[in-house]
Order: sequence, then structure tokens, then C-alpha cells
Amino acid sequence: MANASPYIGRVYGVPIELHWTFILMMLFALVISLNLFIIFVLLFICVLLHELAHSVTAIRNGIEVKKIILYPLGGGSMIDMDDIPPKLEFRIAIAGPISSFLLGFIFGIAVIFTPAGTLELFIQLLFILNILLAVFNILPWFPLDGGRVLRSYLEKKRNFLSATKLTVNISNAIIVLFIIGTLAFVAVESSYSLLYKEFIVLWDVFIAIFLYGGAKAELQGAYIREYTKDMKISSAISKDYVMLGSRPTLYDVYYAIIKKHKHIVLFKYGMKVYLVSRIPRNILSNPNAKNIEIEKLSIPLEEFDRNEPISSVLSKMQTDGVGIAAITRSGRFIGIVQAQHIESLISLHMAHNRGSAKNINK
Repeated sequence: MANASPYIGRVYGVPIELHWTFILMMLFALVISLNLFIIFVLLFICVLLHELAHSVTAIRNGIEVKKIILYPLGGGSMIDMDDIPPKLEFRIAIAGPISSFLLGFIFGIAVIFTPAGTLELFIQLLFILNILLAVFNILPWFPLDGGRVLRSYLEKKRNFLSATKLTVNISNAIIVLFIIGTLAFVAVESSYSLLYKEFIVLWDVFIAIFLYGGAKAELQGAYIREYTKDMKISSAISKDYVMLGSRPTLYDVYYAIIKKHKHIVLFKYGMKVYLVSRIPRNILSNPNAKNIEIEKLSIPLEEFDRNEPISSVLSKMQTDGVGIAAITRSGRFIGIVQAQHIESLISLHMAHNRGSAKNINK
């Protein structure tokens, strides 16, 4: 995951990553036209400011922000949104579109007082990009801001699952209208070439697929949250690992894997639990293999309390792109959980509950 999103800096304490697809499109634009490249740079600035509005709002309300990732179709603020009140979700979600509208208004005023020329064109472009970004995000479709705004509003009179279902239905209806509108536009418009019309249709279909997939993921997450609300992460704890001493050697790792038949090797160092995860392929040919510090081949595990909801832990692990996490009780390590195992356990639990409900109805 880190390779897909190179780190480019930190703003307001939040790490900023630029997805490789964004970089690829910027390089492609630079090859085609310098002006097109400048447009992408301006888009990058607009999207970054939009996402920072979400992140700053979350941080000021005591919500952790992991990072911001910028994509060609927009950005994503990795915010821990589990179990936050609907009013707070509303404020965090609406902050992005409001900031884009305000920036668009500022650049719109600036255009009026800017002399004609290249600078005026760029300011006008910033005005257009921010207004489009605000409008596109405020529409009530998932997984964009408007969908979250609508769901948080619906939660005033509905539960989380019911509000999500209705928002997803509205989102899918808007997606259908979006595609119909695109097809109607290219059919009526005669000033564009056939190639350009095909590009518009393909691009809008790509956007529609992205939005449909995001809405489906939101609904799946809502079902998981509803059907597993009584499950704690303690039900998924595994002991299928070996715990080494505080300063293990390469031989210790070898012994654990070969002799004890364990593929998950852990050790404690200070107050953290580490996972040995990056044994180099060429380690056998390294004459200094015995002196390699295992700490440099390991990563610290994220920690969760045993009483946290299982759906919340899975969501955080998926957001952070980690497959294994440590579970603690009163700050003391008691075991590990694996994302794949959690997903299987949740699937079985939901299938059992639905099956039981059908039997009761009979």
C-alpha cells in the first residue's frame, strides 16, 4: 500500500500521499501539454485543500486522521469514523464542499479584479475547479461527502443500517441519471468529435463504476456493523504465533519457523510487539547475516483492546492496510488477530444469524 501511495509531505500534522495513478496522469499530461499539466497541478491543490478541511475539522473534534491520499478522481482522508455521532459525521463531511465553495467564491471575486491575461485564465480555472469539486462532492451519492451528509441527516429518525440503505438507493438512482444524462448529452451535442464523445462516455462510466462500488462497500459495512454489534474482537484472538525474546537473532527466527512450524514470529521490544516480516531473499549469500538486526526486518503491530467491536477493528485494519494486529487487555498483550480470519468469522456469524432468522420465520 505504501508503494502505491508515495509520501510527499505533512500538513497540519497529517501525512500526505499521492497515489501512483495521480502521478502517472500528471506525467502523461506533461507529455501531451504543459497547460494540461498545470491544470492537474491546480487540481492537486484544490483537492488537497478540500481534504484538509475534512482532516482539520476531524482533528479539532478529537478524531484521529491517519493520512490523506490524493487520487485522480479526488482525495481520501483516512479518518477513524467508527462510532462517531451523526452530528459530528455531518460536520466532517460537509467541511470539504464548504471549503471548495468558499475557495471558488474567493477566486471568482479575484477574477473580476485581475487584468486580462495568463494569470486571469489560471484564477478563472481555479474558480471553475473548486465549484465543480464542491458540486460533485455535495451530491448525495456514496462514497463521496454528499452521501455521508445525507446519511447523517437521515440518522435523526432512522438507525445506521436503515439510513445507509436509503442513501445507497438514492446514490444508485443518481448514478443511473448521471449515465442517462451523459448519453443524452453526447447524442444531442454536435460540436464535439466522435472520439471526444467516446472519451466522455468512457470517463463517466468509469466514474459511475467507482461510485457504485463505493456505495456497495458502504452498504456492506453497514450490514457488518449491524449484525456484529454484539461481537468483540476478543472472539477472533489467535494463538497461532511464536513469541521470541526481546532481542532475537536470525537463528531464533529460523528455529521458530523451521522447528516450531510457525509462520508468524513476534517479539517484544520496549512497550511494543513487533512482527518479523521482511526477511531478505538474498540473506543466505550475505556474509554478515548473523549480525543482522531483526528490529530492522520487523514492523510494530497496531494494538486494540479486547473489548473493541470486531467490525470497528476490521475497518481500521483495512483502512491502514494491515493484515495482523495485537490484542491487549489492560495494556498487556494477550494475542493476535488476522484480517482474513476476522472476515471469515464475520461471514459465518452473519450467515448463521440470517439462517436462524429464516428458521424462526418458518
